[in-house]
Amino acid sequence: MRVFITGKPGVGKTTILMYVVKELIKRNYTVVGFYCPEVREGGRRIGFKIVSIPTGKERWLAKVGEGKIKVGKYAVQDEAEEVVNDVKDSLPKAQVIAIDEIGPMELSMPSIKSLIDEVLKLEKPLIAVVHRNVKLNVDGKTYIVTEENRGLLKEKILEEIVRTLG
Repeated sequence: MRVFITGKPGVGKTTILMYVVKELIKRNYTVVGFYCPEVREGGRRIGFKIVSIPTGKERWLAKVGEGKIKVGKYAVQDEAEEVVNDVKDSLPKAQVIAIDEIGPMELSMPSIKSLIDEVLKLEKPLIAVVHRNVKLNVDGKTYIVTEENRGLLKEKILEEIVRTLG
């Protein structure tokens, strides 16, 4: 089972994903993956971290500035490799895989793209936030989050995944 969450920026996609992840962990399921919180200084977004769900290890994914790989004003950081390797090493133990997000920034980094490609081939339950401009050619159920439905969707998605896990 694959569940994809998409929608406009700021509508609550990551909030839904993290709610589901926390609830699954509370129920003793092993969740593996990563999320990418924004980092702000003085009210301005200066970049994004990448955080391993199983271990909490975090590194810079991208920061404002210059670099080999640029996505908009952000330069993708090599140190994200540590978190990618952490997640890859944890995949065999995963009962559920969670990814936030599958977007242009993440797909611009070869190791993250490779991890995402690997995860999409697995037969394990997956919940992933997908950037609104990214099209995936894999089967799954896609939910478009709006301000009106976000409260209901978090429970619906959680129930679907728990039902799949038996």
